[in-house]
Amino acid sequence: MIDALSLPDGPDHGFRRVAIVFAGGPAPAANAVISTAAISFLRNGIEVIGIFNGYANLADYSSDRPLREGEDYIVVDDSFLNRSRNSQGVVIGTSRRNPGMEVIEAAHIEDEGRCASLRAVCEGLASLDVEALVSIGGDDTLKTANKL
Repeated sequence: MIDALSLPDGPDHGFRRVAIVFAGGPAPAANAVISTAAISFLRNGIEVIGIFNGYANLADYSSDRPLREGEDYIVVDDSFLNRSRNSQGVVIGTSRRNPGMEVIEAAHIEDEGRCASLRAVCEGLASLDVEALVSIGGDDTLKTANKL
């Protein structure tokens, strides 16, 4: 019998690993949004990576500076989630670093210099085998996600 608390059948999406990033200024209920998104993925058998300090660590990624678990990101699990909702501040940190700020119009996508930070973010996520990104924040954060 299906009731209001039953999980729906999982979608056939093929995602195995997603990342969550929170960027911009601190916001009320940030941790609730982060943990709720993570729980939704985990319930569907999708591994979740929490990216520390907004886009800053991702934008600094290079083959010479790989992303490090515990310093640049965390694999989100029940233990992390149990302490996340009541934590002060943003549990995965935040940053106002905006890797998409140099890309203002569509033609800028062809300019390697303007896209260097965006490329580093994409390469950093790929190095973690991330297949989808949940970008939480304000206007600039969402514009950056759109550019990615």
